[in-house]
Amino acid sequence: MGIALLLASVTACGGGTPPPDAPAPPAASPLAPSTTAVTPPPPVAPPIAPAAAPPPPAPSPAAEAWSDPNEKPDGFVLAPLFDKKKSKASFPKKTANDADCWATVGVTGDHTKDYAAIVAACGAPTGLAEYVHPIEGKLHHLHDPRDVYKISLLGGYCYRYFAVADSGIADLDLLIEKPGGALVGDDKTNSPIAIIESDKPWCVDEDQTLEFHVQVDGPGSGGYLFGAWARPKH
Repeated sequence: MGIALLLASVTACGGGTPPPDAPAPPAASPLAPSTTAVTPPPPVAPPIAPAAAPPPPAPSPAAEAWSDPNEKPDGFVLAPLFDKKKSKASFPKKTANDADCWATVGVTGDHTKDYAAIVAACGAPTGLAEYVHPIEGKLHHLHDPRDVYKISLLGGYCYRYFAVADSGIADLDLLIEKPGGALVGDDKTNSPIAIIESDKPWCVDEDQTLEFHVQVDGPGSGGYLFGAWARPKH
């Protein structure tokens, strides 16, 4: 038998067995954790609420306690009690001097009592008749330093204006102005009693309407009475 045939026979009959194939690596489970590092997202800051507005300051106890029922921003109109038809004979007879009728009046510190004492001495005894009803008010140097009254005056008459405060107001002022602000008269006293022309009546020749400013000068507060009296000029 030839050599080539012998080799072919040996190979076919079981010479060397070929090595088995290498097993494939197992597939990664979809549930297995990943070994790749993951960077977490940055934390989200909570929204910033707008700052609450501070509450308004509470009013002071003095402001809450202050109350003036006669307060009126535009001023009060005081109606005259008589007109030019009033008979001159109906006015009281003059028995006291204009210049010093008030000099002996004692001040008690009660505006009601002191006003009554002033008009009792310088009203009817000097020939005057009440021209407007007296009006009562309150003043406070911080909360309400001034009250305004409007009076229509008759030409040909002489007037006396009295404003009397209690002891809480050391200096009460009385100013007379034309509408628009022109000053035409003021008291010269430095006391709780204010009298325009303290030594004589204040006379006018023509009908006119004037404003009367009753105000506190300096620190102080309290009540007051204001009124006007009149008599014919001749």
